[in-house]
Amino acid sequence: MRFETRFDGWLVAVLILAAVISCGYLPALHFLAPDTRPEPPWVSFGPLVIWLIVLPCMLPQYYVVREDGLFIRQGWRKVLLSYESLIEVQPVQNSMSAAVFSTSRILIVTQAGKRFLIAVAEQERFLDEVSKRCSQLERRSGGFGMPLSPPSFV
Repeated sequence: MRFETRFDGWLVAVLILAAVISCGYLPALHFLAPDTRPEPPWVSFGPLVIWLIVLPCMLPQYYVVREDGLFIRQGWRKVLLSYESLIEVQPVQNSMSAAVFSTSRILIVTQAGKRFLIAVAEQERFLDEVSKRCSQLERRSGGFGMPLSPPSFV
């Protein structure tokens, strides 16, 4: 079962505004008013190069609940986590940096200590589907974790 990524409109708007300013306004300013920008012209295109590198690392994003595990796709990164390896699946609300475009996220922790932050559009349905496949986890405030273990925080 495939789940799409949640996008916060305000966060996407901020990123688009930053891209327009850094990739459009600054190079245009350099060429229209060269006396105000002392650096060489190629420096004005640095942000554009950064955006062209960063966006493919973050998009596309989706999550698939499979029979053999939880598949996470975030840009070029593809991970398949076995359900037995999961020790925590917990909703978190924060604005810490991650390759997701929402502050409403789900923290996934594995036995190997790896942490994944994802943003699922249908969070409750996603948690229900994962909980059906993770019999080792017990229900906690909004999420799931190993019995008798304290919740992790990002």
